[in-house]
Amino acid sequence: MAYLKDKFTIQDTKEINERINRIFNQVTHANTTTTVGVTELQLLGIIDHLCRVSGMLCDMVEQQLEGHIETFDPHSYIDKKLKNAEIGISNFIKIKKINVT
Repeated sequence: MAYLKDKFTIQDTKEINERINRIFNQVTHANTTTTVGVTELQLLGIIDHLCRVSGMLCDMVEQQLEGHIETFDPHSYIDKKLKNAEIGISNFIKIKKINVT
């Protein structure tokens, strides 16, 4: 049986989190959000929420590898952000009349 520390190092999680933060910063940058249409803005919002979820998961892995989790109620945070992303993509699909079934 492998443990988390056998699969990730703290440095691995920091590097992944940096990559996620770069995507997040590009998505939420004023130059990005002011130069796109409504449809693109909806998708950027979904990416924003997913980046936040990914970042929180990286934080949890890093904290676990350090031997303690300091973040209060990460599950609730992740759940809320995922719900926002789910609602966003559902609305996008409805507006664009895309059949995904």
